This record gives sequence, C-alpha cells and structure tokens, in this order.
Amino acid sequence: MTYESHGTPLEEYQLTKADHRGQQGSEDAKRWAAEIIAKKEAEEAADPVLKAGRDEVARRALAMIASWRTPDHELMRWRVRLYCGHIVETQRHAENACPTAHGSSSMKCPECGRDPSYIVAFEPLGLVAEPPKPQAPAAPSAPKRRTRAQLERRLAELEAEVSELRQQSAPSDSKDR
Repeated sequence: MTYESHGTPLEEYQLTKADHRGQQGSEDAKRWAAEIIAKKEAEEAADPVLKAGRDEVARRALAMIASWRTPDHELMRWRVRLYCGHIVETQRHAENACPTAHGSSSMKCPECGRDPSYIVAFEPLGLVAEPPKPQAPAAPSAPKRRTRAQLERRLAELEAEVSELRQQSAPSDSKDR
C-alpha cells in the first residue's frame, strides 16, 4: 500500500478555498445530523415504545462495535493539520491511502476542541504496530490407526452394502419374456 501525503510540511501549510469549503461542509453535515437526531428524539418522546425499541437496537449495535477492536498492525498513524491550525496525530485503518477517506475528513481537535475541524494536510507516520510474523504451516498429522475390531466392523458394513447393491441390480424374473 502506498500512503499519500498532502500539504507537507504541515507547519507551513496555507488554507485554500477548498479547505474553507471542506470545513463548511463538515459543519453543515454536523448541523444536519443534529437536526435529524432532534427529530428522532421528538418522535421518541411521543412514543415510549419506539424509544425502547431504538434504545435496544442502539445497545446491540454498541455491543457489537465494542466487541471488536481493530488490531494495531491494521492501523496507520497519521500526522494531520486541522482547519483550526493545530497539528495532531490520529489513526485510521491501514487499508486507506489517506486519512480523509470514507467520511473521516474531519475530527474534533484535541487541542482547542473545535468540532468538526477539517483535515487540510496530512502525512503518514507508520503502522501502530508491526504485523505478526506468518506462522509456519502445521505439519499434517498422521491418520489415526484403527484397531483390528474397528476394521473388521467396517469390512462387514461394506460387504453388506455390496451384497445389497448386487441384489438391487440383479436381473429379476422378468414378465416381459
């Protein structure tokens, strides 16, 4: 995987019109999400059964999310410059060539608290941990030896099956003669 860099060195990066549009888009998306949540909360206030159902679905979803932790060797560390001007480190899945892929183009700034703060420049730092070394394939185990009694029972089963098949395929007294 080749990881991208943009706007390096981060300390000298100057905001562009595209960065201002990106920040505006992030803020608009946050406002839109807040409006949707407010509507859903109003629906739930009027219908306790709906609220209970949604709460249960949310609990199950959070339990699923909490039960899986991405292994460190699948996480890439990034040094990013945020719209607010702060340079911070973040992590994204290592399958992404840049930290802004798949809807993660902004984040809450851990320095000033601006939320959202658009990622305007970035550079990869490396994986959080080294991938595990591949394990040598296990040697095929020798088949388990059967006892004489087991072999004799299996032989009797097979002989009975052969006898049955012969009877089924033997020509019967045909009335066609």
